[in-house]
Amino acid sequence: MVALLLVIVAYEVISRYFFNEPTYWVTEFSTYLVVGIVFLSLGLAYRRKEHIRIEFAVDMLPAKLRQPVMNFAEWLGVFFVAVSVWQLVRFVWSEYTIDSRSWGLLSVPLWIPQSMVLLGMAVLLIAMLNRMDRHSAGLRRAAQWISHSTVILGCLLAILIGNHSFEFLGSRVSSGLVVIAGACIISAGLHHGWRMALSVTLSLTVGAFAYAATSGASSLEVGLLLLVALIVFLGLGMEVALGLGLTGLLGLAFLLPLQQLSAVADRLWNGANSFTYSAVPMFILMGSILMRSGITVGLFNALTAWMGRLPGGLAHATIGAGGIFAAFSGSSIATAATIGKTAGQEMISRGYSPRMTMGAIAGGGTLGILIPPSIPLIIYGAAVGAPVTLLFAAGIIPGLVVLVSMMLMVLGWSILVPGSAGETRRYTWKEKLDAFIPVLPFVILITSVFSVLYLGIATPTEAGAVGAAISALIVAFRRQLTWKMITESLAETAVLTSSVLIIVVGSGIFGWVVDYARVPQVMVEVVKALDLAPWLLMVGIVGIYVVLGMFIDPISMILMTVSITFPLVALAGYDAIWFGIALMMVAEIGLITPPVGIILFVLRGLNASVPFRDIVMGALPFVILLLLNLLLIAIFPQIVLWLPNNMQ
Repeated sequence: MVALLLVIVAYEVISRYFFNEPTYWVTEFSTYLVVGIVFLSLGLAYRRKEHIRIEFAVDMLPAKLRQPVMNFAEWLGVFFVAVSVWQLVRFVWSEYTIDSRSWGLLSVPLWIPQSMVLLGMAVLLIAMLNRMDRHSAGLRRAAQWISHSTVILGCLLAILIGNHSFEFLGSRVSSGLVVIAGACIISAGLHHGWRMALSVTLSLTVGAFAYAATSGASSLEVGLLLLVALIVFLGLGMEVALGLGLTGLLGLAFLLPLQQLSAVADRLWNGANSFTYSAVPMFILMGSILMRSGITVGLFNALTAWMGRLPGGLAHATIGAGGIFAAFSGSSIATAATIGKTAGQEMISRGYSPRMTMGAIAGGGTLGILIPPSIPLIIYGAAVGAPVTLLFAAGIIPGLVVLVSMMLMVLGWSILVPGSAGETRRYTWKEKLDAFIPVLPFVILITSVFSVLYLGIATPTEAGAVGAAISALIVAFRRQLTWKMITESLAETAVLTSSVLIIVVGSGIFGWVVDYARVPQVMVEVVKALDLAPWLLMVGIVGIYVVLGMFIDPISMILMTVSITFPLVALAGYDAIWFGIALMMVAEIGLITPPVGIILFVLRGLNASVPFRDIVMGALPFVILLLLNLLLIAIFPQIVLWLPNNMQ
């Protein structure tokens, strides 16, 4: 499906631009392919442990408690996925019986692409139960089959029960929901004993009571309940998507005057059913191909040759290579891991202090979220309705400003702190050209992607496909393209796309309940009543995001919060494009903020010989620098808005 998406989008660009014959089917087919990529890859992503989760709280537990708590969280996830399968069966069958069709010219029977959602969630359910098998010491094969069958029979029985419900604390509770909960509790008991079964029973019961008791309360009380429930689920180690989904599911079951569990299936289908998200797999594919071609080593060597004479030349090269690589990979964490392997040992072996080495690696990776193509910017644009093309344009100048400021800081650091930087070396023009030639094709690639995007030849989605196609041609021209590289890149793209966009789906379920309870509207009214100065409101929001960014990856953080924070920002008069760039900068600040920024621990894992204190002290100047850059774009917003405004 990833390969087919690449082919048909590239075909659309060629057909429209060169032959003036745009297609009428590519947009609709691309959307369905994205749905298939997201859901049919869920099981593989789960098996590879690629689903995003927040393990900070769990990692603080004693070793003997860590796995039981993780198993407990997994069973809560099994419950949510089983309920989703139940509702999807009913949803797809209903769409089939009424012959529901798409609004496009193709008039596709919707039950066909919707079946991929059902199949994907069913496979995910089996994958989760299989993991529980591996975590159950000494569980016999027969007991495993009985456990799996119990959950599956629970889903089938819930389907047969249909809409039957009963009274519970003034709310109507679905009998099918109780049946599935019981099946999951029995299965948990078979796998991990009566204590696990009791824990799952108590947690679901307490959750039901808390939600039912809050039904009819004020919007702020409902919002507080949802926030606490989400923090608890994520703190237990649940995957972010499943934690968001379970929080929303309980709200649909117990908070509303009439239960609306069918909204789970609706949100699962519509959550990824958007052409905008087609850009995500294409840019991921482009980055995946480039990573396997050895671009990181080539970039680092080229930048080292051109900057090696400057004080702190290797640090400059690390920052530049980190920024470019992060823009392609879409992940600051992956950048820190990859550049850390390439540049870390090289810098330390050449006499650079551990602090400057770790700081340059951490700081360079933060640039990727600003410099296009940026996956988080695509997600943000889809969430708030901001044009992705303008967001990409808005990130260019701030990204370059941050890059230059980091290099100036490294220059000053090298001069003012003796021993922090290794010896400089003058490279000949031949050495510079020899180092530059291997990366010249990638310079052409970057130029091509930006050209087709900003000259109006292609949309962001199409630009991603063009970039992926050109990157494959470049690698083939260099005789590096193998069948193994192709299959690994396609599989990695499917898995990463699934792990990112399933959070979008989970946030859709959560956001449905948040919007129903009018939490954003009430928050806006509260802020109006407080009559805060816009700058003071923004300072508060930035502070919250910096703290969240220490524990949560940028995409998860955006999807969990933007439905509430964006109305507040709009109320204060801030531009959606400007806020998007500010949000990206704040998210990256959190990732390297001591003492618990995620990237700091990634660097610690890669460089066990470097004391954690040195990693923290190396990253701290870059945190301060990013905060100063954030203040700069707040005082001079035209740094962000000048290029998008001129494009419009």
